[in-house]
Amino acid sequence: MAETLLGTFRPSAADPWDRAKAAHLLGRAGFGGTPDDIARLAGMRFEDAVEELLEYERISDEPFPEVDFSEVRELAQALVDLRRGGAAEREVREASQQLRRANVQKFQEIRAGWVQRMLQTRRPLQEKMVLFWHGHLVSGFPDVTSAEHMAMQLALFRQMATGSFKELILAISQDPAMLSYLDNNSNRKGKPNENYARELMELFTLGVGNFGEQDVKEAARAFTGWTFAANEFVFRRNQHDDGMKMFLGRTGTFDGTDVIEIIFAQPAADRHLPRKLFEFFAYQGPEEPVIDELAAIFRRSDWSVRAVLRALFRSALFYSPRTVRAQVKSPVELVVGAVRALGVEVPPQALLRALDLMGQSLLYPPNVGGWPKGKGWINTATILVRYNFSELLLDGTMPGAGGRRSMTGGAPGRVGTRARPIPLEQLIDAGRVWTAGDVITQLLDRFIQAPLEPRRRWALLRAFGTNREDAPVTIDSAQFPDQLRAAVHLIMSMPEYQLT
Repeated sequence: MAETLLGTFRPSAADPWDRAKAAHLLGRAGFGGTPDDIARLAGMRFEDAVEELLEYERISDEPFPEVDFSEVRELAQALVDLRRGGAAEREVREASQQLRRANVQKFQEIRAGWVQRMLQTRRPLQEKMVLFWHGHLVSGFPDVTSAEHMAMQLALFRQMATGSFKELILAISQDPAMLSYLDNNSNRKGKPNENYARELMELFTLGVGNFGEQDVKEAARAFTGWTFAANEFVFRRNQHDDGMKMFLGRTGTFDGTDVIEIIFAQPAADRHLPRKLFEFFAYQGPEEPVIDELAAIFRRSDWSVRAVLRALFRSALFYSPRTVRAQVKSPVELVVGAVRALGVEVPPQALLRALDLMGQSLLYPPNVGGWPKGKGWINTATILVRYNFSELLLDGTMPGAGGRRSMTGGAPGRVGTRARPIPLEQLIDAGRVWTAGDVITQLLDRFIQAPLEPRRRWALLRAFGTNREDAPVTIDSAQFPDQLRAAVHLIMSMPEYQLT
């Protein structure tokens, strides 16, 4: 059989499965890792390394703390009781405001818990896919007012992360957060709301140009009566339009389930999600023959996301210069990857603040299209925050709006030095350090996993007060911690570090 453009990666003496490729896979299919994590993956057979990431259900993941929504439920019920009892408008307004404040607080708890999970999970691909779905099947505050509904949606993404896309689309069509975010809870017979029907086709499954305005209208009619009560999906038959509809060339008394079936019978459904997955995990603007291959796998596997990812992660193209270090890290990839690489402990609230400043506020997407991609993450405001993020990890402070702020609590300003010192024993192997060059090589292996051009290495040598690779260093000296911190800050400020 002739080799395809996607190809199959076959390790050889000339092109081995090595640390650089393992780091690339772990960075794209997860959030990176320490040199030990990379070495362990590189020490496995290539196929086994890919399967360990893909078949994550085989790995026990410690249960993570759940957010307690009992107070919010009590406040919601109290508000219902006040309205039913004909309470004064002032009482209802105050109870409504109290409920909203409680939900906002719970949104913050969910965000913090999710970041902590990304940092600690033993199933990195599963959590990376939750992030992908959050940016593809978008919902968020303030249109979703219930924090519990958002927690349920993240749990749904986690459960169905790499399963059947068709089944996930049916589930998200009945998801309370999505129903409220795109207003399908107000979609009823005689007054159809087209928001969900439009985005289902345009953004989620088919893409622009593969349906018409009449298809949107007819699909909206099919989804009438799909709503929720409390935390459960409800089909209100008396609000459903059961009349004849013509949708994508088919005629019948369709409901939402029928619409989904017809959508997945369209050729465009084969290609839309594989393209999105490829651009998320590989590079922007894929060649059409590549998408042809992934589309065929997608349909043949009955819409399995895992099958598409397996083909991608085992492909030669995925490990080629076309793909490696060809993506700008998203804020989440940058922040979570840096903390994992350094092995430091930072309060999740501080990391959320950094993410917000970089432009990726989890659970607060800018619009139904989600966040920007690639170079869209970089602008004059965010690039300085990204370059200075290391200060949060090394000193506990970071420049932001209004000046330098403590990211670990307290008033603005530098709150002490080395609020969270670098754990030196985790950053370098002291038994293999004799020169400044040795330190730099180990740091680059941890943070960039790629060689630097001489002038970049020279800048790092200057952090150790020398311009010679063979200059001796003494790790027990008083100045070495500051030199090491300076070198780490320089590496994390380099353009090379912004790429994955």
